[in-house]
Amino acid sequence: MAANWEGPFRIQEAFEGGAYRLETMEGDVLPRTWNIANLRFYYS
Repeated sequence: MAANWEGPFRIQEAFEGGAYRLETMEGDVLPRTWNIANLRFYYS
């Protein structure tokens, strides 16, 4: 059984309405924005 999510990611930019542009831990920017409803908190 594998996890059904990817990540962790860092928030690069926040937009109005709860949208976020994400980047990988290596600094590569993801090609689209994500809504806060689709994200999970990551605690390390």
